[in-house]
Amino acid sequence: MKITLFSKLSGLGPILAQSETSLSSGASSALGIVMLIGFIFGTICVIGGGFAIRRGDADTGKMSIIGGLIIAGAPVIVKALFTAFGIGNSTVDVGSFQ
Repeated sequence: MKITLFSKLSGLGPILAQSETSLSSGASSALGIVMLIGFIFGTICVIGGGFAIRRGDADTGKMSIIGGLIIAGAPVIVKALFTAFGIGNSTVDVGSFQ
C-alpha cells in the first residue's frame, strides 16, 4: 500500500518543486514575483489616495499616496541601501520576467 502511494505521488515532484537549476535561481524568481505584486499593490494605493483626495479626505489621501510610493519603490530603496553599505553584490538578485 505504501509503495503504490509513493509511486503515484512521485509524479507530482516536478509540479511541486518546479525543478529549478539552483536554489538561488528559484529565490530570484520568487523575489521577482514578490516585487511585481508589491508594485501593483503600491500603484493601487497611489490611485486610491488620489480618489480619496478627490472625495475631500486630504489627510488619508496623502498618507495613501506616500505609502503606495514606498511600497512600489521598496526594491529600489533596498538596492540603494545595500549599495550604500557595500553589500550591493548580493548572492540572490531579483530575476527578470520573460
